[in-house]
Amino acid sequence: MNEPKPVNAVNDSPNKTHTITIGCNELWTQAQQFSYVRLSDKKGEEYKLIGLYAARARRISATYARFYLETEQGGDASKLGRYYWMALGAFASKTVACLLDSFQIKSAYAAGWATGDNVSLRAIANGLGQGNLWLFGDIAPAHWFYSKYPAQFFNGMDCIHKRHCDKLVEPVKSKVKALPWAAKSLGKIKNFEASADLIKGFEYVVQIEKMAPSERRRSAQFDHLLAIANHEQGAVLQPLIYEDPDFNTWTARQRSWFGWWILRKVPPAYELVFTHECSVESAELKSTAPDDLIIEDFRSRMKWITDAAKQFHKLMKDKSGHMKAELNTMAGWVSSPDAKHVY
Repeated sequence: MNEPKPVNAVNDSPNKTHTITIGCNELWTQAQQFSYVRLSDKKGEEYKLIGLYAARARRISATYARFYLETEQGGDASKLGRYYWMALGAFASKTVACLLDSFQIKSAYAAGWATGDNVSLRAIANGLGQGNLWLFGDIAPAHWFYSKYPAQFFNGMDCIHKRHCDKLVEPVKSKVKALPWAAKSLGKIKNFEASADLIKGFEYVVQIEKMAPSERRRSAQFDHLLAIANHEQGAVLQPLIYEDPDFNTWTARQRSWFGWWILRKVPPAYELVFTHECSVESAELKSTAPDDLIIEDFRSRMKWITDAAKQFHKLMKDKSGHMKAELNTMAGWVSSPDAKHVY
């Protein structure tokens, strides 16, 4: 993707005017370009998507943190707290990076090379990489759009109801459709069309912006968080990876007595750790999934996510300084480097 450049208009006669109409498709194209460039490095005049899944996850974590902190493009410090899910999302994407960097996932890749089973043994890493990439492509542009063009999001042109990948302007549309897993991903997530939960989440954003700090505002923030969580888990990740046969077969093997010995002996724990680190001893600063979690089952997964959200919500009040400091640390990963050799 070429670097964005302004368009220069040249008249060939005096007093000649030319009207350029900017509509929802053009604005969504700008928003989608933002997410593509954020996960890319500039090679000459082009932006190329970085290859290392874990580096993408850290850049995604950084972007989510920056949206929450209002330091991202279009941010407004006076409205800090409106993008509440983004703070939780930053910790979640950091968790994905930690899983991708884990011994178990890398061992699965090595085992795939040794046994020739390069599909099923890579299913978790590829599933995590695919889910994180396309969730980012869905949720980050929506927040970028609202920050930059709030008057056109619901009111004005009502662009939230007009988003669709096929309506993006070239060359961005072609770049998006050439992203990894695009052919099997875009249809499953309805080509970025807004779900009812996503719309509800941004309706809460509008409310939160107008509220002074209070328990009523905190309640709206939590409602916003759950609405966006239901969108990302139900409308994006569930059809995208959790219903994928390779991915859910592999997660089922993890729970089996006879499962593959590498992942059964030392399984990477399902934990959401509320620091920039991958693990902590403090039970207060992490949410560990229950033993009966069925990760590919939406209801089972959302039960744990709701519990984790409640813990996060409490920490955001009781340990606000700690949480903001951790988010600032993760926000610094925005240019996390790619690897020369990608596993």
